[in-house]
Amino acid sequence: MVYGGGVRQPVKVVFYNAILTNELLIDRVDGYLKNIFGLPVFKSNIFNFDHTNYYEDEMGERLMKYFACYDIIDYPDRLVLFKRLAVDIEELFMVDGKRKVNIDPGYVALEKVVAASTKNFSHRIYLGDNIYADLQLYRKKKRFNPLPWTFYDYKTDLALDFFEKAREYLEGCLNG
Repeated sequence: MVYGGGVRQPVKVVFYNAILTNELLIDRVDGYLKNIFGLPVFKSNIFNFDHTNYYEDEMGERLMKYFACYDIIDYPDRLVLFKRLAVDIEELFMVDGKRKVNIDPGYVALEKVVAASTKNFSHRIYLGDNIYADLQLYRKKKRFNPLPWTFYDYKTDLALDFFEKAREYLEGCLNG
């Protein structure tokens, strides 16, 4: 580590996935994810993804979503690889050119929550290999806070509790 200037080594983060699909595919999707990420250390409850119909034309109705945190404590630059692998899994589940699964890997750092995206937007930062970083939450006053562009489901108590638990897990791993 360099002090007083120069390039600094980043602090390690813990990786998660946000998984959106219909209830019938959850176990199959988890099986594929297990091959890459291992078993989750913990998951959020599965919830109805009904606050928007953005994905319905492509993925159908009655979509379910959940977050899964993994025992992968590493540097944030692995996010690009994890998103590329998630896109490969999404493509395995495609029917007639339409996705039936949406997997958004991300990481929880001590000070923020970042999701990966394949779509550019004004607040997204290009990482490489057609992958963007999307800052979803930032840490202030001992809690995660949303930004104007934060996805609705990342603002819910369920999600905020999940990300706090992931941060506590990361803190324990970094200090232990």
